[in-house]
Amino acid sequence: MNRNPLTIAPTLCLLLGSLLTPAVSSRVVADEFTEAVAAIEKIGGSVRPVGDTWDVDFHLRGRGLTDNGLVHVAALKNIVWLNLSNTKITDAGLGHLKNLKKLRWLHLEKTEIGDEAIGNLASLPNLEYLNLYATKITDKSLERLRGCTKLKRLYVWQTDVTDSGVARLEKRLPELTIVRGVDLSKLAALFPAEVEPTKPKLSLKWIAVSSRFDAPQRSENGINCQIWFENKSKNPVKLQWISYGSGELQFYATLAPGTTRQQNSYSRNAWLITDEDDQPLGYFVAKDDDSLAVIPSQK
Repeated sequence: MNRNPLTIAPTLCLLLGSLLTPAVSSRVVADEFTEAVAAIEKIGGSVRPVGDTWDVDFHLRGRGLTDNGLVHVAALKNIVWLNLSNTKITDAGLGHLKNLKKLRWLHLEKTEIGDEAIGNLASLPNLEYLNLYATKITDKSLERLRGCTKLKRLYVWQTDVTDSGVARLEKRLPELTIVRGVDLSKLAALFPAEVEPTKPKLSLKWIAVSSRFDAPQRSENGINCQIWFENKSKNPVKLQWISYGSGELQFYATLAPGTTRQQNSYSRNAWLITDEDDQPLGYFVAKDDDSLAVIPSQK
């Protein structure tokens, strides 16, 4: 039986079209991601792919970020870690984030946001970590976070939240840790001079090295934490942070033998310990929780 070529041609075109459509769609999506990443980097942000998700950070070079720039952030739907601390965003801008359904860690510390912004975060089902240090929030924000059932850690020091507001949220979300910081004016009364604050039970693994090349190339982004560095060696050592990006060493302190230093950090940050001549001895990688980093005696 002969087939009419005029009938076959449209059918063939439809078949070819159906085969090509997925490839075209994938390319369009990839182009959109590429454009969003380029736009974020142009305004000072850094973007790091983690599997099929993204880490986005503005706190180093992108502090001029405004609400307009959040449009590009929202284009990357699969963001899991986002640092907007010290930027110029406002309550209105956070509306761009309400569709980031995979977002787990969010830094908003030292921004001008207030209670109106927090309503946009209540729709984020996977939010685990939220830093609101030094923002303009009140107890109204705590009420709006009641629906964030996966929230595990919340920072609210230097805000206008109250004891009663914190208590209500803790009752609603019993697995949530709310960090309010320390009132330095009351510190002496809370901890007499002869009593030291309790050190954390979690210990970081000491990894001995003899060369800078044996340590991590750079630090990675994470959540805020505290590390107690304890020098149990017989010699002074230097505490050096391995920076993001280029991995340059940033000196923080010299620890005399037998001394301890409490250091602010972020999980997945790498800390290199060197001798006084900058010869590497070993390193630690910070974890999500507060931890103890013991520098052992050197053989």
